[in-house]
Amino acid sequence: MFGNDIVMGLPMSKQKRTANRFGLGVAALAVLVAGACVVEGKVDEGENDPLRDGTASSLPAAVAPSGYPGAPGLGDSFYPQLGNGGYDVLHYAIQLDVDPIPNTIQAQTTIIAAATQDLSAFNLDLAGLTVESVLVNDNDAEFSRQDTELTITPDATLLQGEEFSTKVTYSGSPMPLSDPGVPFSEIGWHNREGLIYTASEPSGSMSWFPSNNHPTDKATFEIQITVPSTFTAAASGVLVNETQSARRTTTTWQMDDPMATYLTAVYVGDFERVENRQADGLLIRDYVPREHFDVVVDALAETPQMIEYFEGILGPYPYAVYGSVVMPFPLGYALENQTLSLPALDTIDPLIVAHEISHQWIGNSSTVDDWSEIWLHEGFATYLTSMYLAEHHGQDINEDMRRNYAFMSEPAAVAPQQISQGQLFDASVYLRGALTLHALRQFVGDDLFTTILRTHYQQSINANTNTAEFLAIVRRLANQEAADLVEQWLNNALMPPLPPPLTPPPNLNQSP
Repeated sequence: MFGNDIVMGLPMSKQKRTANRFGLGVAALAVLVAGACVVEGKVDEGENDPLRDGTASSLPAAVAPSGYPGAPGLGDSFYPQLGNGGYDVLHYAIQLDVDPIPNTIQAQTTIIAAATQDLSAFNLDLAGLTVESVLVNDNDAEFSRQDTELTITPDATLLQGEEFSTKVTYSGSPMPLSDPGVPFSEIGWHNREGLIYTASEPSGSMSWFPSNNHPTDKATFEIQITVPSTFTAAASGVLVNETQSARRTTTTWQMDDPMATYLTAVYVGDFERVENRQADGLLIRDYVPREHFDVVVDALAETPQMIEYFEGILGPYPYAVYGSVVMPFPLGYALENQTLSLPALDTIDPLIVAHEISHQWIGNSSTVDDWSEIWLHEGFATYLTSMYLAEHHGQDINEDMRRNYAFMSEPAAVAPQQISQGQLFDASVYLRGALTLHALRQFVGDDLFTTILRTHYQQSINANTNTAEFLAIVRRLANQEAADLVEQWLNNALMPPLPPPLTPPPNLNQSP
């Protein structure tokens, strides 16, 4: 993610991290959502919402002799209740019938998962909306709601290692959520006068589909969207089918590479699709507001060059397609939704466009395993963007880092690894994160620095990572002194001295 208010310079073989699937989260997620009450097995929105009146439906108490309920959270440092234990999602199939003007959906999400324990009940994350039915392996399942937890009790225990399907049918008006880590905007499903977009980092995807809503449980996706024929729909992944009738258009999008739930994107509006296929076969497709067509197309013209630059540092672009859906109004931020980024009229300058493209490698394919590690996304994207601008726009990277250092020297500045939940998108994770990499580059030299970046990415493609793993790479490829330097930049209250200038800043756009 990049915000204008931040000071800047089903594949079965997918890699997963499930070590914390059995952990019990103990703190409640502090988000404001439209909840629901239980009425004879059916969950409806209404005045008795437990988030509004303090009451809550009781969760299933019985535990089958051969199983036990999955944990209602994965114990994330900042969001202990996000995600759920007891299973590993392999694939989501989401069907949305959208009426944009009143902002209503009729929806069904089918989840294919594998049990990681003998499972008598399990949870999904879902905020608001009306759940009409739940099927597990095509059999009716009991369900209840408490806050953003949808608890499901199948008619028989799911055995460890068993693959099972869960089909949730639901409807209503999706609403964006308030998240304590994102004080500058609501997140999730947005509808602005009939134009729909999703901006879900970190918790907002549960505003429009039920899921295991934590980045450690990536999965493949199929998204089918039906809209009035006067609207254009787009989603993450490759467009694999489109059918039209007199009044409705249905498009189907397939994401065959693992994707975190927060990066799953849906857009509905008055857009013109612009396609360009590159010499290497990569399809770049942008969705452009018709009333700003020329300006937006010109602003996105550098996209192929940016992708090529980051490929030279990190390796091949990780997906089959890329593009942007540009909002025809200011947003104040942009977001790296997987394969289909979300900028707006005020966030399509080269700095921000490059930032979101770099996230396709670092953030989307290689993703943190805990939200407290977010500097690994934003610090990397910030520094990679500075490198690109130095190479292709003549920007002085030394001056960029000097300005970042001056700003982060303010007494109130916090170190990237010492942030709190409310500082999830603090300038520190961007600017001091970038300064950490700049100091490492100056210390180890350009060739080894490039090798470290590439190794970090390639070690966690389609998977998750953390600072400890990055430090282990630095320690192995460089030495303990280099790793200690990185730790000082990430943790010390007082920043280390600004490293000497790179003279001249070399071109790192070469494969090691």
